[in-house]
Formats: sequence, C-alpha cells, structure tokens
Amino acid sequence: MELRHLRYFVAVAENLHFGQAARQLNISQPPLSSQIKNLEEEVEVQLLIRNNKEVRLTPAGKNFLTAAKNCIATLERDIAVTRRIAEGKQGSVSIGFSGTMSFHLVPEIVKNLNEHHPDIDIQLQQLTTHDQVASLLHGDIDVGFLVSPVLDDRIDTVAIVEEPFVACLPETHELAQAIEPLNLGKLSCDAWVMTPREAGHGYYDAVLALCNGHGFSPHVVQNAQEQQTLVALVAAEVGVALLPASAACIINERVVFKTINSDVKKINSMAWNPALLTDVGAFFVSYIRANFIGGTKT
Repeated sequence: MELRHLRYFVAVAENLHFGQAARQLNISQPPLSSQIKNLEEEVEVQLLIRNNKEVRLTPAGKNFLTAAKNCIATLERDIAVTRRIAEGKQGSVSIGFSGTMSFHLVPEIVKNLNEHHPDIDIQLQQLTTHDQVASLLHGDIDVGFLVSPVLDDRIDTVAIVEEPFVACLPETHELAQAIEPLNLGKLSCDAWVMTPREAGHGYYDAVLALCNGHGFSPHVVQNAQEQQTLVALVAAEVGVALLPASAACIINERVVFKTINSDVKKINSMAWNPALLTDVGAFFVSYIRANFIGGTKT
C-alpha cells in the first residue's frame, strides 16, 4: 500500500464523487477508479459503494477513512521533522564560550534561538579559548565563542564583535577617581593580575601589546582563568588588570573600571571545525552569521 492510495481514497471519501476527486487530485477519473479498486483488493474490504446514482462509504470505509487521515497526518508530521533535522533546524548543538561572553553575547544568542528556533536544544559549556579549540578538534563541542586569533588551520573563525579594554583598579588606587581616560603608562609600577597565556593567547597577547605600547611589561604576580576571579583579586588589592569592557558587568564595590587611552580591542569570534560540523551545527553557524555578525571572516 502506497501513500498515494490513501490520499486517493481520502479525496474520494470526502467528495463522494469520483469526478470531483479526480479534478482535486489533478488526475483522470479512470486511473483513480482503478487505484481505489486496487486498494480495496489489498485490504480485502469493500470501502465504497458506487453506482450510477451515488458514491457512499461502507461502515468499514468510514473506519478506514479515519485511519487513513491519521496515517497521512502522522507521516506528514514525521516527514516535516525529518526535513527539519536534515536542515539542521531540530536537534542539539553544543556551544563553548569563554569569559565575558557570558555577560552579553551568549545570553542574547540563546534568547534569540529559543524564540525563533525552539526545536534546537543548546548545550552550553564555559571553556577557555585553548580548551574550546581542543574541544572543537575532538568534536566535543560544535561551535565555540572565543578570543581571536586561532592559529590552527583546521578551525574556521569569523569575528562577531569587538570590544575595548578597560583598566580594573582597586577603589583605593590613586588613579581610581581620575576623570580622563587612563594612561596605561601610569600603571607600569603596579603589580598585575592576568589570565595565563595557555588559557587563550589572543587575549593575553593583546594585553601585553597594550602594555608594551606604553613602554613597559606588566609585573604579573597572580594568574587566574576567570574574569570574576581577576576582579576579586583586584578587589583584594593583589594587583591591577586589563579586562574587556563587558567585564564591568561584574559587580564588586571594591573595584573601579576605567577607560584607557588606547584603541586596541578584543576580538570575540565564533569558531567551528568544518570537518566535524553536524547539520544542526552548520545551521547554527549560518544563522549566527546572518543575524549577529558584524565582522569579517578570519
């Protein structure tokens, strides 16, 4: 029994007229009559009573009409789901994200996807840039949101948003109340807290370049991977730090965030491994590129 046989029968049963059903199905009447006869032979039941005056359903035909409609509806739903899965619009996607992206970019993306593509289940993991690259290479995550650059040629990246750096100072620091943008050179004699380079060389190298551009290398006394931990260390007066501007979302009354005299920015990017990208991952990447990207392919 083929799906078309069920569709033919439903058309005849609802119209109770072979000619009207044939026009609705865009076929001629003789083949339609033949197909209905073949269907009845296959189920071994008379489904329709037809003569020169009328076409009507037998009791068995009424039952079969309900069954045929349910079968068609179920199959159409299953086909729709199958197509959505093949298009990457239904299923699960695993996302890695680092640091301050949890304050603005990632929540915005998750909210948008939940609203427009609720059949995509987003699994989130907070990972350093280094760990995201490793996870992308091993297929442990589908997409990462990290700090550029990524030097592994197996990983594709696209810049999403750039943000400036700000200085994070203890509230007791002599420059904490300064109104003008802070000259980084004035922090050359301070102790510094930073993320280790192995956690993400893009962010680390950008901070060093900023300091070197102002004539000094930071005296790093403590490393920490998480932005919240760095802010806590600054609050404890262990040292000062340079953080992405979005880190100012971290509330701590014992620190102040100061703009600095530099145009250097941190580049937040989306990354994926094209060799291991799933259908859902591929759709996710294309959706983010179409709706969130303001940068260029790197």
